[in-house]
Amino acid sequence: MYIEPQIPQRTFKGYLDRFRALRDSPEIAKMHARKWGKADRAKELTQEDALNNLTEQQAEELYRILPISQRSRSLFLSNPIKEIREALWFLLWEQLMYEMRVYEFLDQDWLKGADLPLAAALLCTKDPDLYGTINSNTEKGLKLLKMYPSFDPKESQAGRFQKIQETLFQLYRIGEFSDLRELDDFLEALSKGMLTPAQAG
Repeated sequence: MYIEPQIPQRTFKGYLDRFRALRDSPEIAKMHARKWGKADRAKELTQEDALNNLTEQQAEELYRILPISQRSRSLFLSNPIKEIREALWFLLWEQLMYEMRVYEFLDQDWLKGADLPLAAALLCTKDPDLYGTINSNTEKGLKLLKMYPSFDPKESQAGRFQKIQETLFQLYRIGEFSDLRELDDFLEALSKGMLTPAQAG
């Protein structure tokens, strides 16, 4: 399935050019650091051996440093640590197609507080060349590009996840971003109006 921005090509190119011009600016650098400044530590905590021995304190640390809203942190941490270990290991390391892993993680009531943003952030932490983040800026940015997918009324969370990830991956390739974390910065900048001509300077 090929997906591309449903806005004029000139407009899309203007967004990309303005993002590239701002890429090394303090504003974008601060945005990136806020989300990804502790990415190495998050990756360390999500290694296979680390997850098998994850403590409650490390589970809280991991949740805090992921680029997600913290509103569901207490709910997530109320799960037994054994369940957290097993669910995160399954999502990230089980030798199954990712669609099946995401379905089990999101649609089988495995963990309280497990949602699309959490699953996406964990997978992006492990493989930022394959998976992007899912959050309000993702949604707004894709809608501005007229790329946000449509969902069936009874679509599973895993089905929604897959459609958004397919869209993000196509945009990542079209825009020639370094990885999907940089795409996340682009979509956040776009959603916040930083790439409009009036604010481009």
